[in-house]
Amino acid sequence: MGIGILTEAEKAAIVADVREMILAAGQKGHRLVPPAPGERLYGSDEQEYTDAGEFAYEFVPTPQETLKAMGADAVISVLPEQEIEVGDRVTFEGGGAAHLGVTRFKAITVFEERLFGLVTHKTVQLVKHHG
Repeated sequence: MGIGILTEAEKAAIVADVREMILAAGQKGHRLVPPAPGERLYGSDEQEYTDAGEFAYEFVPTPQETLKAMGADAVISVLPEQEIEVGDRVTFEGGGAAHLGVTRFKAITVFEERLFGLVTHKTVQLVKHHG
């Protein structure tokens, strides 16, 4: 039986510290999800997205060169339990994305960030959505 690198108390402290940093950013957004399959049988292909609730996030300052290489316009960190899927739309409150010129984004990637196997938060790459 191997010895763990971190104790359970240390793991809990790491998750709590990351949570505190995300919440301390004071930034709020809304997750918008598409309708369930089969709910919309007629009409345009542009779906009506439903507000699935508010969530806390921290904007991750990322150099333009890095964003361009990723094919993203912005990167945010969210709590590990936050439900968010590729293709979801995200809106930001309070000018959190004012410098980007839009308030609605599409999630293009969602990564679980890990430290010694422990999920500490999720990183979400976003592109501007003009629809």
